Amino acid sequence: MALAVLLLLCVWLPVSLQCSVSENQIGQVTRLLNIMVQSEKSSAASGSTPNPSILLALRLASYHDTATERVMLSRLQADAVKRVQEGLAFSSGTVALYCLGMQACCADPSLTSAPGLTGGKKTLDLAELLEKKLKEEIENIDSKNFPLTNYYQVSLDILALCMMGKPVTSHSVQRLIEASDNGGFSYGGKYSVDTASVAVLALTCVKHSIKAPDRMVLRLKIQNTLDHLIKNILQETTSEGLIGNVYSTGLAMQALSVTSTSYNCSRTIQTVLERAGSGSFENPMAASQITPSLENRNYLELNKLPCNGNQKPLPESTLPPPHPTVPEGVITVHYRVENSITENTFNDIIDVTVPAGSSLLRVMEEAAKISPVKFKFTVEQSSWGPFVTSIQGLAGNAEDRTYWQFLTGKDALEQGVGDYKPFNEEHIVAKFSKY
Repeated sequence: MALAVLLLLCVWLPVSLQCSVSENQIGQVTRLLNIMVQSEKSSAASGSTPNPSILLALRLASYHDTATERVMLSRLQADAVKRVQEGLAFSSGTVALYCLGMQACCADPSLTSAPGLTGGKKTLDLAELLEKKLKEEIENIDSKNFPLTNYYQVSLDILALCMMGKPVTSHSVQRLIEASDNGGFSYGGKYSVDTASVAVLALTCVKHSIKAPDRMVLRLKIQNTLDHLIKNILQETTSEGLIGNVYSTGLAMQALSVTSTSYNCSRTIQTVLERAGSGSFENPMAASQITPSLENRNYLELNKLPCNGNQKPLPESTLPPPHPTVPEGVITVHYRVENSITENTFNDIIDVTVPAGSSLLRVMEEAAKISPVKFKFTVEQSSWGPFVTSIQGLAGNAEDRTYWQFLTGKDALEQGVGDYKPFNEEHIVAKFSKY
């Protein structure tokens, strides 16, 4: 019996429930894939940082723009080398995504070509770098009870190392399990479905990689945690079938798929497609999070994808882009910036009038023009678009675990400031918060 169990572990492949769009719905998927391809082409032309999440989605799809995927791989490799050579920011989760993207293209992250690397080396070992980054995350958890970044990135780290066949220490896995059990996946009182879903993918990979008899106790602990996480994820399902919100649903579907969890998948897909038709996934990063699940694919398949080039070419989309009704006239938005954390607290309010259909970023820009001392702000580009780093000179800090949270009423916004469009008389709050 024991031998049969070991044999089963050795040949494990990710098992997923059949849950995907129908043939007559695939047009929505190809439209989103085209959005991502065009985004990457624009990014390459402007010299912007490549987005590995887009490459993962493109590689998992049924239809391919192989030329774009090849360019993306080259850009990821070059950017990784540049970050290391120049000492640029390279968080553990970003390294993990770069490793996953390279694996998806059948490239070994441990052998990334890097002519001119310090020390005379000709290759960059991203797997070794990721192991170092994860160790630093775990050491920070041991000393301060939270990671250097967050548990979403720690989960990505464990997932990527596991997918590369690299050993993941029992201690690292135990710290992720403890975070799941002790509220580490909640931010600002809100359960993070994204974090839980990536943790499910990571722990599922680790569970099935365990073959040594002396680690079977850890395997049982992982299974108990997976049961707990899946229960929590399902509890976040809305009446429409979304899981958490529209942007966390894609990763949640992957988590439910790899654990063979039964749920009303058809209702979830129908709602997602309706949201896609109304423009919810025009942001390329948002599209990258949902397209794999629409075709019943998941990140545990990334290191098993064919790279022979004989793949179905991505057709141009035949579906027109969404044309949401743009209201005419102007709107008034009640905008507040609030800080009650630091010694120099502030709570400033302004009414801003902008054209109807304007983004929240436009509202913030107008507020800063009217009263720059109180409403000046800075942003940096992220994979999701503009990310607010400071207001009134007060910046979020990873060490202090602070950031600027945006709310409508008491609810956190689901979109970034570049995508969210306030309605007339809406109350928007930018609140300096801890996570």
